[in-house]
Amino acid sequence: MGLGPATAAQNLGVYQTTDRKMDFELVTCGSSDKDLCVTLLAARGSAATKQVKPYIGKLVVNKAKAAGENTWRGTMRFGQYDLDGKMRLRPGKSFVISGCVYLVVCEDIKLIPAK
Repeated sequence: MGLGPATAAQNLGVYQTTDRKMDFELVTCGSSDKDLCVTLLAARGSAATKQVKPYIGKLVVNKAKAAGENTWRGTMRFGQYDLDGKMRLRPGKSFVISGCVYLVVCEDIKLIPAK
């Protein structure tokens, strides 16, 4: 009895906040493996707060939709905030989430390759 088609999810790497206190794993996901899923792997030092700890090991981006080469649109859910916007990967250089919370507060979150 078959289990269905195997997925070909691709690990896009582990990226960290610029202060190196949080680690995120980027992988392709979804039925076509073109969506993007991001998991918070670790938080250290001042980033390891009681608000952050429940998200370690959990998806913070779940199936952001492809919007071009190395570009996705979706939501980063973290704590009580949803950051809606665009995600851009420059493999081996940076991963940037550009978005807004409540369409009022907009910012860029830049991650760099893990060491």
